[in-house]
Amino acid sequence: MSANILLVDDSPTVRNILKIYLMNLKMGFVEAEDATRALQLLRLVPVKLVIADINMPGMDGITFVKQVRQSPLAQVRDVPVILLTGERGGDLRQRGVEAGANAFINKPVSHHDLTETVRKFLSQN
Repeated sequence: MSANILLVDDSPTVRNILKIYLMNLKMGFVEAEDATRALQLLRLVPVKLVIADINMPGMDGITFVKQVRQSPLAQVRDVPVILLTGERGGDLRQRGVEAGANAFINKPVSHHDLTETVRKFLSQN
């Protein structure tokens, strides 16, 4: 069985673009349309990496990362999280780092940046 990447974004189009960009990594994908569902999936499905949007309805990406890092389950708490953002403000990144995000990728997502960042974290596992 291949390892899974959890894609968390309220836009099905963005999730599909991420899957297309990462197809060559031969990974499985688990998808969630919001952070609440993503937290449920993390408890149920082992994943090697999470890629989540910062701006989502309900729970935003920063709050999501805080919830992941506070999990009593090691397989949830220790999973690397990459946040996607269309915002350029440094404050948002700082709050993401403080919450426990491992990396950031700017939207629109670059195929090269996404692939290289994901490879870096997958090679650490």
